[in-house]
Amino acid sequence: MQVRPYPSKSGKRLWLSRAEQEKLLSLVEDEYPRRRIALDLALHGLRSDEVRNVEPRHFERLDDEGKWRLSVPDGKSGARDTPVSRSLRERVKYLKSAARLRADEPVVDVSTRSLRDWIAEAREQLADDLDDDRWHDLGMHDLRRTWATDTFYSLAFEGVPIAEELTMAWGGWAMTDSGRETFRRNYLGPVPDHVTSRAMAHLALE
Repeated sequence: MQVRPYPSKSGKRLWLSRAEQEKLLSLVEDEYPRRRIALDLALHGLRSDEVRNVEPRHFERLDDEGKWRLSVPDGKSGARDTPVSRSLRERVKYLKSAARLRADEPVVDVSTRSLRDWIAEAREQLADDLDDDRWHDLGMHDLRRTWATDTFYSLAFEGVPIAEELTMAWGGWAMTDSGRETFRRNYLGPVPDHVTSRAMAHLALE
């Protein structure tokens, strides 16, 4: 976990490692399938309002190799598509069948207040279980922040020349000077640990 203060207000911003993301999701995996999906959607870059409006029909197969994308028809900056994991799509498919949801029915049909309550309950339990007070500051927006930073640096490390443009497009940031400033100032965080670890393999360190 990496923590930084907000530049112009009180409070802290958090970026979770991949292992910490899995700890968060595993906490609610079996008992609360909707919570698990909601948190996973946020870790795929969706805003809280967008999480609440995801429907089963919004998932689309991208190719024959198991890659999927999610359509966000009513995002803050307009419609967009974003890549999602096959496991997330499978969980939504299973819930649709188990709960007998229609294809055009929201998967996580709760208020944004409920989403905040879910993340609050999870963070308090993780803080206690792991004896780590940093978890107390975790909010839904930190999950979107985590996704933005992980996605950008993962693409950039692989040499993708339009890493920032892809991340902004998938995350729904406006392709303007102010949109880039918002992305860089408020979302893009420290280099993720897994990227640092891979980069260190190229250094003469013993």
